[in-house]
Amino acid sequence: MNQEKDIQVSVKEAYGNAVSLLESGNYELAEKQLAEILQNYPNDPNALRLSGISSIEQGKPEIALIPLRKAIKIAPDFAQAHEDLGTAWFLLSELKKSEVCLKAALKLDPSKFSAWKSLGDLLSDQGKDKEANKAYEKALSTNSNYKDLTKAMTLVRKGQTGEAEKIYKQILKDDPNNVDALRLLGLLAAKGGSLDQGIMILKKCTEIAPDYALAWENLANIYRQKEGFENLDKSIYCFKKATKLRPNWAEGWAGLGTVLTRSSLHNEGINAYQKSITIKEEQPRVHLSLGHVYKTTGKQEQSIASYHKAIKHYEIFGEAYWSLANLKTYNFSNEEINSMELQITKEDLPEREKVHFLFALGKAYEDRKDYKISFNYYDQGNDLNRGRSTYDPKAVETVSRRIINFFDDDFIKDKVNWGHVAPDPIFIVGLPRSGSTLIEQILSSHSQAEGTMELPNILNMARKLGSGTKDQTAYPEVLSTLSKGEIESLGKQYLSETEFIRSSFPFFIDKMPNNFSHIGLIHLILPHAKIIDARRNPLDTCFSCYKQLFARGQMFTYDLSEIARYYVNYIKLMDHWDEILPGKVHKVVYEDMVQNQEEETRKLLDYCNLPFEEECLKFYETKRAVKTASSEQVRQPIYKQSVQLWQNYEEFIDQLKIGLSPLKTRFDIPD
Repeated sequence: MNQEKDIQVSVKEAYGNAVSLLESGNYELAEKQLAEILQNYPNDPNALRLSGISSIEQGKPEIALIPLRKAIKIAPDFAQAHEDLGTAWFLLSELKKSEVCLKAALKLDPSKFSAWKSLGDLLSDQGKDKEANKAYEKALSTNSNYKDLTKAMTLVRKGQTGEAEKIYKQILKDDPNNVDALRLLGLLAAKGGSLDQGIMILKKCTEIAPDYALAWENLANIYRQKEGFENLDKSIYCFKKATKLRPNWAEGWAGLGTVLTRSSLHNEGINAYQKSITIKEEQPRVHLSLGHVYKTTGKQEQSIASYHKAIKHYEIFGEAYWSLANLKTYNFSNEEINSMELQITKEDLPEREKVHFLFALGKAYEDRKDYKISFNYYDQGNDLNRGRSTYDPKAVETVSRRIINFFDDDFIKDKVNWGHVAPDPIFIVGLPRSGSTLIEQILSSHSQAEGTMELPNILNMARKLGSGTKDQTAYPEVLSTLSKGEIESLGKQYLSETEFIRSSFPFFIDKMPNNFSHIGLIHLILPHAKIIDARRNPLDTCFSCYKQLFARGQMFTYDLSEIARYYVNYIKLMDHWDEILPGKVHKVVYEDMVQNQEEETRKLLDYCNLPFEEECLKFYETKRAVKTASSEQVRQPIYKQSVQLWQNYEEFIDQLKIGLSPLKTRFDIPD
């Protein structure tokens, strides 16, 4: 009798140990403990259910089906097992099967808050709002502890955020340490645009409950939304806290991978993404992100494999197809082309994916030298993009005129030797697709210079300068109100903001092409900085922009006439800078660099006050991260195939040639 009692106690202890291990996220040991129980008691429904829970928590719902079904077969009235099986089906997108299981659980136990809440979410996702609301109301009635929180969450779902906020604050008035209310209030603040307030609230939440993994993840995501690389560091810290608390949390590892790669910690980012995928394979966007990092670091085979896996898990993933095309060196098979052409005929295809498919098809047919079909696809993709764009070419030109009028000889002469004395930055400006990545690769092959990325700091500075003044004086006019010390501080600010991305090299490269509008500002705050203007044949530049699907920021590229207009405006600005700042900007013409690589490289290095190094001629051997569309091209020796590529499409680009006609004689634009 005593022996039987001892056995019962032992099993109970083993079961309790398994529960504790699961709650702490130690799934490996938990499963070993459960395996021991099931070896002796293979029909124990509780152990079977916990085995299913372990698989669900690890992102393996398909594996969870086996023990959960067995548990229900052994104990048909086991309400919790029915609910857990419903969760597994939900994660597998089997919504009808999930609904059947949840309703079975509720039939057995109508007081289950979590099952009613899950059923409400399930029905809401299917657009069954009336049925969903009834389920939520049932959930509210089952558990007084969750009643107010759930009510507030429902109000948020309905867009009634003000009422939800009142409820959260009342809960916190009664219970200041209610971490659930704190977390949800912090999320609500961030959602409303008050990121700093959201951060403050969530930090308090993590102070009260340092093991609250979800709060750390929420805090990490809000830091990720804020500008400034110091916030990326904070986001990394928070994601690391979250993944330490929940080591088998696929989404947390994916978030960590994103912020690590944005901080140029590419190898660490790869490891985080791989960890996420190991936990949960079926994540097409994580495979895509991993492919991007592989591309950036020159691992083309791995990049292609990752993009293919993304497509495997999401067949209408147009962005993954475009990512393959954007490698520039990848050639689509007939099967892949047929698949893409089939996808764009589907009426329910999301427009975003359709745009990516169209650009990918444009590149596929360009590689096959079928330029008519290629242009048609590029044209369709750009039409869709322009239809949803707010780009205003007149507004761009108005700002440019104000910049030209403001930065005159008198202003420049009056501010000689203002700004910070540091010579560190080398700015490469111009239009995208003009050879700027090639220039950066050449310079970053030098022992004294390092490439970074397209840094947004100057653009952000220009945008913010006017907004912080009492009278809201606009940029650039606000610069006339600043003292010599304030101008110098702006230079220090730029260097401080970019410090995190630098190592020990004397010089670093900022390759943001759009900085050409702000050469006056750069000269003012960093008078010893070098500025390089990347030039390429206007027709090649403009059409290359037209067939490039940029991730963000280049909205002028969706219409041939507007691209031409933007290019003409760019030339006006550069002519102005050359006039008032003679010798300040060094031009590198792509065609000249291709034709006379060593000569042009020596001129470039001389301008940057860098001694000639042979490594600069072998730039393609440099093992550095490259984050632009040209990343694969600059890992090859210079080739001439990219010169005069516009001629392949000459019969289709009359709008472009007409738009560039003001520059006709200067750049030999044909009729």
